[in-house]
Amino acid sequence: MSDAAELISAARAFYASRVPDQFNATLARQRSVAADDPEATRLLEEMEAVRSSIVVQVDAGGSFERFAYDIERGVMSSAEAPSYPPFMILAHALSDFENLRRECGDSLLGFLGGLAGLGDDMRLTSSRVRSLRALAGSLTFERVGVGGFVLFAHFGVDTHTNEPRATIRINAETYSQLRAGELDPQDAFLAGQVELEGDEGMAIELALTALSPD
Repeated sequence: MSDAAELISAARAFYASRVPDQFNATLARQRSVAADDPEATRLLEEMEAVRSSIVVQVDAGGSFERFAYDIERGVMSSAEAPSYPPFMILAHALSDFENLRRECGDSLLGFLGGLAGLGDDMRLTSSRVRSLRALAGSLTFERVGVGGFVLFAHFGVDTHTNEPRATIRINAETYSQLRAGELDPQDAFLAGQVELEGDEGMAIELALTALSPD
């Protein structure tokens, strides 16, 4: 089996199984703590209110692998095609798959978790879905340097404008500190450790959505 075929096989297994399993494990953990905690119960209700779809597209150099996910009452499942207009479409080159999986973990929202400095999985709530959909545009997220990757992200149901409005660029050390929750994201932006190009307003809106309380 060629290296490309092995990568495609790994990407298919990851996106078909690992991603929804990780997403649903986060929901299950929230359910386990909600019984005796009113705030946790409120958050669970927000997570279970999500009914939407996400699409991931992997460019294998001339061919495309497309993965769709439906989220019903907060539970994610793989789908042949999205049941709803996707509020988020993510795309990357197959050659970036291993680096992206290593840096972002098993979560589709791992790059947003990194931006937010959560040190944990980002919970997808109905309010966060509305905020991401309202961005209505595309941007590129780049983790630069050795082991880096480029991730294209489109938010909103209009998929006709695929040209990114902004680029967010970040190096390995800063991203690692943010992902571990060791660096405050606002401090990183103010210190220039996170580089913005293009429509800074959209990039800042995305960062604020990632930082917003659950």
